[in-house]
Amino acid sequence: MLGKLLKRIRAGTRKLAINDASFIDVSDSIVVTSSCFPRNGYIPEIYTQMGKNLSPAIEWNNMPFLTKSIVVFIEDADAPLPVPFLHSVAYNIMTKDAANGGLQEGSIPSTPYVAGDPLQHRLDIGRNMFGKTTYIGPAPIAGHGLHRYFFQVFALDGSLSFPQPPKRKDIIKSMAGHVLAKGCLVGVYER
Repeated sequence: MLGKLLKRIRAGTRKLAINDASFIDVSDSIVVTSSCFPRNGYIPEIYTQMGKNLSPAIEWNNMPFLTKSIVVFIEDADAPLPVPFLHSVAYNIMTKDAANGGLQEGSIPSTPYVAGDPLQHRLDIGRNMFGKTTYIGPAPIAGHGLHRYFFQVFALDGSLSFPQPPKRKDIIKSMAGHVLAKGCLVGVYER
């Protein structure tokens, strides 16, 4: 019932990280794909809160030559909120091959991230919408309709440093002037 009442209320794409004014002139040249779901395709339940809550595998290519690190934002543009729902943000993702790379399934933990954990050395995790350093899988309100999940990838010319796990706005602010290219993959899910 609640989903039907809120059906017309959507955050929209205007406030997604990829559409921030700081990145408006940045090339959309990164090609983002997933072996878990097709572009604009349905995200399997295993990657949702109704399933195992695993972060899906994300691959990217066509990174600029000078890429030093990568940032990935996962946001729901159709959440009935004033801003998109931030499911996770991973930063300081390092890649040996700047042109190609990705995150394997489950790379963004669904349990609290511990900085310096040797098992999680390939990336750092910022605070999601609940203030946790985890991946939160899709779980839209039942009956609210189809939700679009934006897997946004940014190539940076350096790494980011924060004294504590950062919020979305802190990461975006630190990225300004350092983004070489960006790209996006959209998946959908509905309850």
